[in-house]
Amino acid sequence: LMASWKTYLPAMRREVLEAMGRRNERLGALLDRVESGVLSGGELGPDLIKRLTTHSNAALRARAQKVLRDSLPADRAKVIETYKGALDLKGDALRGRDVFQKNCASCHRIAGIGTSVGPDIADTAARTKEALLTDLLDPSRAIDSNYVNYIVKMKSGAVLSGFIAAQTASSLTLRRGEGEEDGVLRQDIEEMRSSGVSLMPEGLEKGVSVEAMADLLAFLKGWRALR
Repeated sequence: LMASWKTYLPAMRREVLEAMGRRNERLGALLDRVESGVLSGGELGPDLIKRLTTHSNAALRARAQKVLRDSLPADRAKVIETYKGALDLKGDALRGRDVFQKNCASCHRIAGIGTSVGPDIADTAARTKEALLTDLLDPSRAIDSNYVNYIVKMKSGAVLSGFIAAQTASSLTLRRGEGEEDGVLRQDIEEMRSSGVSLMPEGLEKGVSVEAMADLLAFLKGWRALR
């Protein structure tokens, strides 16, 4: 899975990391790649970083917290306070469109860009910049119950995650970024629990500067006027 990492495009990288994170025996190998510099901690993404640093295996958890310490998301209140400077900057909506495409389009769709996985956010023009900033940096503060992230451990040993997109008496469908889905039979599930957090992970600030945040907010507020 990791042999050709440097040649993978972003969508493929996300799927490879999803596959690596599904089995406990692969997690140590994933941390090996971070320690050796094959990939950076930030490339794992906030969701996988959280799963590693809160893992039930104490040894793996301690190792992950050490290896990924520079990639851990900061305290939400402090981050929001730091990024309030973006509210006073004049952002560029065109640059913000690029920020959206890079950081948000795997789960959200606006102006014909992205995939509709998470909640519909096309009403951003009606929300204040302050509210949008909080939504972006502290996504679990107010969670839509339809998009709570679940972690499902299968009897086979695989570990899946996503929100419940559909369910029947005998099966359920988990949906994650890029619109990818996993259909599972309830009889094959060993354990299922809500992570208690939004499908949208924390940590956007790791890849978006205050200036880029101002651009992103300008795009979210003014995308309908772009040509």
